[in-house]
Amino acid sequence: MQRKSVIVVAFALAVSLAGSMLVAERQIQLHQLQSQLLQDQSTYAVRVGTLTNLSAPSQIATQAGALHLVDPVSVTQVPSTSLDAILPLPKFSGYAPVTSRTNR
Repeated sequence: MQRKSVIVVAFALAVSLAGSMLVAERQIQLHQLQSQLLQDQSTYAVRVGTLTNLSAPSQIATQAGALHLVDPVSVTQVPSTSLDAILPLPKFSGYAPVTSRTNR
C-alpha cells in the first residue's frame, strides 16, 4: 500500500511539475508578445509623428516656396446664393481646349 501511495505522489508531482513548466513557458511567450507589441506601438507612434510633422503649416509653406508657389495677388469672393436657386452656366473668358476623359 505504501509503495502505491509513493507512486501516486511521484506521479502527481511529475504532473504538477509538467503543468508548472507549461504555464511558465506560456508566461514567457506572453511577455515576449507584450514586448513586441510595445515595440511596434512605439515604432508606429514615431512614424505618425514624422508624418504629422510633414503636414505642419511651416513644412507646407517651405515646400510651396520650393515649388515657386506664391501668395495670390488678388482673391475673388464668390457670392453666396440659395441652394434652391438654379445657377446659370459659367462664362469663361479665354479658350480652353477640350480633352476627352479617355485621353487624359
